[in-house]
Amino acid sequence: MTAKKKDSTILNRRSFIVASAAGAAVAVSAGSAIAASSKASKLLGTSLGNGWSIVGAEAGFAGAVRVTATHATSGELHILVCKTEAGSKALASTGQVDLFLLNDGKEGAVLTADCDVDAVKTLASLLDGNENVLPGYSKLMGQGERLRNFDPIDHAEPIEGRI
Repeated sequence: MTAKKKDSTILNRRSFIVASAAGAAVAVSAGSAIAASSKASKLLGTSLGNGWSIVGAEAGFAGAVRVTATHATSGELHILVCKTEAGSKALASTGQVDLFLLNDGKEGAVLTADCDVDAVKTLASLLDGNENVLPGYSKLMGQGERLRNFDPIDHAEPIEGRI
């Protein structure tokens, strides 16, 4: 009987260790999600001037972060934030990140409104020195690197979870 008691004790200890390890993994994962959410929430509601306000910041866009801003009459802006890269032709840069305005499938030959460009530049000035508030900041890629790794890129949808 002593042997059975030892076996059951070993199994219980093993079960406990496995369950503890699984629980720790879930806790770490949840902690990362909370941290990313906390970083994004620091940006929410921030004014970009001319009536634009940040309503979202999402990582996972093929090595970039998409910041969404809304305006009561103009709709939405989608600003793509990438790691700084020489020759990127970004609308604005902090020296750490480059910012691009996504046109969401609109004609590329149409000039972007000055107030939209100003919103991107305002976001760059707000991020300057605070780039780490962006969710996924440590995983950002430069625009050229993104194109090499993920071309063609569908800017409308997150890349994560795709097959």
